[in-house]
Amino acid sequence: MGPSKPTAVSAAAAAFALALGAARPALAEVPVVQYDGWQLSTDGRVNTFLSVAVGNEAKGPEEAAGTGTADTADSTGGLHSSRIRNGFMTSILGFKAQKQVSPRLKVTTRVGLWMNASGSRTKNVSALIDPRELYEKFEGLWGSALLGSDMALFGRGGILVDADIAHDYGLGYPCAIKDSSGGGCGMTAFGAPFPGFDPGLVYATPNLAGLQLSVGLYDPATIGHAQLDRAPLPRVEAELKFEYEKLLRLFGSGFWQVLEGTVTEVSPSGAGREKNLQTNAWGAQAGAMLSIGPIMLGGAAYQGAGFSPTTYIEEGTIAADPAAVLRKSRGAFGLGAVLVDAIHLKLAGGMGVWHLDKTENDSGPQNEMGAPTDPHLIKQNLGITAGAYQTTGPVHFALEYFRAQHTWYDRGVASATDPNVTARIERPTQTVNFINAGATVVW
Repeated sequence: MGPSKPTAVSAAAAAFALALGAARPALAEVPVVQYDGWQLSTDGRVNTFLSVAVGNEAKGPEEAAGTGTADTADSTGGLHSSRIRNGFMTSILGFKAQKQVSPRLKVTTRVGLWMNASGSRTKNVSALIDPRELYEKFEGLWGSALLGSDMALFGRGGILVDADIAHDYGLGYPCAIKDSSGGGCGMTAFGAPFPGFDPGLVYATPNLAGLQLSVGLYDPATIGHAQLDRAPLPRVEAELKFEYEKLLRLFGSGFWQVLEGTVTEVSPSGAGREKNLQTNAWGAQAGAMLSIGPIMLGGAAYQGAGFSPTTYIEEGTIAADPAAVLRKSRGAFGLGAVLVDAIHLKLAGGMGVWHLDKTENDSGPQNEMGAPTDPHLIKQNLGITAGAYQTTGPVHFALEYFRAQHTWYDRGVASATDPNVTARIERPTQTVNFINAGATVVW
């Protein structure tokens, strides 16, 4: 699950993607050995997908910033591609060791290795192995404390809804085509920000009749592109959730982090002086999931400042403008599924949308003199998903359709006779249709 580092989109695929870890109990744990009170078990999955894409070319150089669906167009300006890759979650090999140290203290450690079937389209280049889950956890009557790397709190509720209803054994949006070194994105980039797997210190209260609060201090992130390259304080995240058996789940989460930097301002006389920058990245998400008989419904909505389409506080040109002002964004998604128990089949579908607001420093389609400009700024992503998921013992088969539509802010097109005159205003778009088919074996 989740977005890889070469691009902003794939960064959410090396994080997203997708990626449930301790936030979501393993479906099965195979005992390995018991010794001196320790219990060692293993769990995991292996999956492989064929993902075929057909659409039109993205708008241009802004692909490098992680917007649109990037790939090389053919001679007609179309996009046709196929990849062999992992699903929403990569292949995973996990090990967990537990010991009841005393009647009031239980210790758990986990190492989860997330592995990719593919990376770039360069032959004979090995894909990555990412130890996303690497933590120790202490539990008692007072609650629990998790120290190490696991799925972060902000956005976790939305990602788990996406997994439970639709893409746990699927793929959804592939995040990227050229670089697929990470899980798929599911509904990430279409209203579901990916939390990432980040080092942190997380305290969770005891479960009180289904109600639980988690608060974490995380290793902070920076946005060097906007000169916001200092983070003096940890990132603070929190999640409040309520679950009533397996029928109802309500959740809300948020994060806040200070970003700082220093830039040199040039005066009209040509003299330079240093200016210190300080701003706050923040986000808030709320959502719900309902399961009644064979029907599953759920979704979430968020808003915040300092986001890319896929995640928050991410390097790239989307989260902040050239003047280091964080851009605001918002998104929402909704999913539904019907379970056909007689043949162990789930039919799921839904849609999501993500929108980015301009700042006062962002240009329009033309300047004050009427000359055309091209802001190279993504405006909105709209995604539609549909899939069939069939389970045969430990094997889960998936066949999916995903439609990704990207829209950029208006740009000016110059006159054929005068480059300083705007002949027309156009709104670039890109639409890519994906067909994903694959299988996942879980133990």
